Amino acid sequence: MTYPVAFRKLVLQKRSQMSYRKLAALYGISVNAIRSWEQELEPRKYQGTPSKINSDRLRQDVADYPDDYYFERAARLGCSKQGIGHAMRRLGLTRKKRA
Repeated sequence: MTYPVAFRKLVLQKRSQMSYRKLAALYGISVNAIRSWEQELEPRKYQGTPSKINSDRLRQDVADYPDDYYFERAARLGCSKQGIGHAMRRLGLTRKKRA
């Protein structure tokens, strides 16, 4: 959870009047959070990269070719077989096997 900048400023304004421990106990946050806010007030942006694999295309591919291996799907969708595995897990899809 990220705290709003206004809340961070409020806590840092009271820093001159109270110790780190008292502030942390008062607001229910960690001492390390207060110290890091002194270094950098703005919250960090998300640093991950978006998924390369289109969810709709993957679902359609699974519907069209239910028995294919991951490397075959990867060749069609232009990504790695590990990427297919991660995307399948993310979407809750499983490999269907013929009995």
